[in-house]
Amino acid sequence: MASLKLKKHHSQHVQLWNKLPFAIAELDSHKAIHHTNAAFRQISTLHGVASIQQKIEQLFNQLEQNTHQHHPTILQQIQAEDAALLCLEWQLHHANSRIFLTGRDVTQQQVGRNGLSVAEKIIECTPIGVMITGPDKRIQYTNTAFEQVTGYDSHEVLGHPPSILSSGKQSPDFYREMYQTIETEGTWQGEIWNNKRNGDAYLEWLSISALRDSWGEVTHYIGMFSEFTAQERVKEKLRTLAYYDDLTSLANRTLFNERLQHLVSINHKKKLCVVFIDIDGFKRINDTLSHQIGDLLLVAIADRIRATCREADTIARWGGDEFIIAIEVSDSHIGIDTFCKKHLKSLKQPFLINGRELSITASMGVSIYGDDAHNIAELIRNADIAMFQSKKRGKNRFEIFSPAHHEHLMENMEIENRLRVAIKENQIDVHFQPQVCKESIICGLEALARWHDPILGQVSPQKFIEVAEETGLINDLSQVIYHTALKKFKTIKVMSPALGLSVNLSASQLQDVNLVTSLKQVTDIRGIDPASIKLEITEDVLMSDIDQSIRNIALLKEMGFQVSLDDFGTGYSSLSYLKDLDIDEIKIDRSFVQSLTSSKRNKAIIEAIVAMSKVLDIDCVVEGVETAEQLNRLVQIGCTSFQGYYFYKPKPSNQIVELLTH
Repeated sequence: MASLKLKKHHSQHVQLWNKLPFAIAELDSHKAIHHTNAAFRQISTLHGVASIQQKIEQLFNQLEQNTHQHHPTILQQIQAEDAALLCLEWQLHHANSRIFLTGRDVTQQQVGRNGLSVAEKIIECTPIGVMITGPDKRIQYTNTAFEQVTGYDSHEVLGHPPSILSSGKQSPDFYREMYQTIETEGTWQGEIWNNKRNGDAYLEWLSISALRDSWGEVTHYIGMFSEFTAQERVKEKLRTLAYYDDLTSLANRTLFNERLQHLVSINHKKKLCVVFIDIDGFKRINDTLSHQIGDLLLVAIADRIRATCREADTIARWGGDEFIIAIEVSDSHIGIDTFCKKHLKSLKQPFLINGRELSITASMGVSIYGDDAHNIAELIRNADIAMFQSKKRGKNRFEIFSPAHHEHLMENMEIENRLRVAIKENQIDVHFQPQVCKESIICGLEALARWHDPILGQVSPQKFIEVAEETGLINDLSQVIYHTALKKFKTIKVMSPALGLSVNLSASQLQDVNLVTSLKQVTDIRGIDPASIKLEITEDVLMSDIDQSIRNIALLKEMGFQVSLDDFGTGYSSLSYLKDLDIDEIKIDRSFVQSLTSSKRNKAIIEAIVAMSKVLDIDCVVEGVETAEQLNRLVQIGCTSFQGYYFYKPKPSNQIVELLTH
C-alpha cells in the first residue's frame, strides 16, 4: 500500500514537472543529470546533452569564483530546425542539499536587449548632439557628439539642468515660451545660442521632444542639436566677399547698387545724389613707392571718407582709387556744395603712411536723381562723367553733371572710335610749321599732326591728341606721326640739308623704356641723322617722372638727338631741373607773347629767359608770334629765333618744298 502511494506521488510529481513551461533537471553530486522534465528532454534532443553538460560546468565554475552568487546564470544560443536562433538562460539552484538546473527561453528578451544596444550605439556614433533629462529637467545622458561640440565631459553635466550651457543671449521669456510649447505640443525646435565649456558662444539648431508613459506623464526630455556657427561664419564670409571690398571693408559695387536701388525706390523728401571720387596723383604714389604703400594709402583714404560722411550716407569703393557715395540733401546744390567741399578739404590733409607723409587731392563728380538721371545706371554714369570733367578742369574740385558733359563725352567716344581706325589705316597726316632766324631765314620745321576723317571731317589736333592721351592711344598715335614726319621730312631735306625737324614727345613716350630704341630704329630706316631731330617735351611731360625723364634724355643725347623744352615758363620746376638736363633748346610759350605789348611783367619774364639761355648756351625760340609789333619788341629784347602765324602757318610737305625752292 505504501509503495502504491509512493508511485502515485512520483507520478504526480513527474506530471507536474512535465507541465512546467521551462526545462528542469536534477543533478547528483558529480554534476550528472538525473531526473528531467519534458521541456528539458526536448532541448537536449535538439542540441545534445553534451552541450548542456558543458554549460553546467561553466555554471559551477562561476559558483566557485563567486561564493556570494546564489544562482549563477549563463546564456546558450541554439540553432532551431527552422533556422531560427533560440536563446536559453540556464541557472543553478540549491534546495535541501539537492541541485537543480533550470533553463528558460529568453529569445524575445535578448532580441529586445540587442535592439536597445544597437540603438545606443547609433546614438553614440551620430554627429548630432543628444542630451536626455528626466522629468525634473536634470541631465541623465549625453552622447559623444554633445561632448565634442560643448567641450563638456558627460560626468561634468550629469545631474545639472541644461541651463549649464546657457549663453545669456536669450531672455527668460524665450525659455518660458519654449517649455510651454513642449508641454502643449510635445516638441519644440529653433535656433538657440549656448556657451561651450571654454566660454565661446555657438549657434545651434535644437529640437526638444517630451517622452510620455501610457498614463501621459513625462518620463524624459530628449534634446538633439547640431552646431552651425561654422556654417554661419562661412555664409557671412561669402556674404562679405560678395558685398564688401576686401581691402577697405567698404561696400563694393554690388552692394552699393542694391542700396542705391532701395534709395531710389522709396519716397524722397530730399534730393538723392551720387558723388563719384577719383584720387588725383594716386598712380604716381602707387608706382613709385610700391603697391603695398598704395594699398595702405587706400585704406587710410577710405577711413577718412567714412569719418567725414554721415551715418545715413552709403559709401563704396568702386575700384582702384575710385570711391562712390550716395547722399540725400535738403537743397541739392547748397547741400552738395557743403558736402563736397568738406571732403575735398579732408582729403587734402596729409596722410602718414609707414612714417612717410603723403599728400593727395581728389576730383569729384555729382549726379542728381530726377534732374539728370532717372535710374541708377544713369545716376552713376553721370557722376562719373562729371568727375572726369572735374579732372580736366584742374583737379581738387567737384563738378555737378550737366547735359553738356554728356555731349562732350559722346563726342570724345566718337573721336576715339574713329581715331583707332585712323591709326590702324595710317590716315594721320603731318604738316610743318617753319621756324625762322635772323632776316626771316627758315632754319627749322616743327612737325604738327593733322587728321581729316571721312565721317568727322577735319578734327582739331588739340581735340584728338587730348582724346588719345585720355584713352591710352597716344603712344600708337605718336609712332604714326613720327614715321610720317620723317618720311616727308626726308624729301624736304633734299632741298635744304641743314634744316632741322622738331617732333613732340608725349608723357607716356618719355616714360617708355623702349623709347630710345624705337626712335633710333625709325630714324635709321629713314636714313636721317639723329642730330637733325629735335625732340620737344613740355614741362608737365618732363615732371611726370623726372628720374626716368633724365635717363631717357641722356640716352637720346648719346645717340645724337637734340632735346627741346617746349612751353617754357608755364611750369613750376624748370629752373630747379635745368641743371640736370642736357637741353639744346627752350621754347618760350605763346602766352607770354600775346600780352607782350601790354604787360611789363611778361616782357620782364621773356627778358629773363633769353638772358638765362645765353648764359647756359641754350638756343631760344619764341612761339606764337602773330604781329609785327610783337616781333619788334622781341628783337629789342634780344630774341633771334621765332615761330608763329606772322611768318608761316603750318603747311603740307609739298608746299614746304615749294617754299624752299623759291
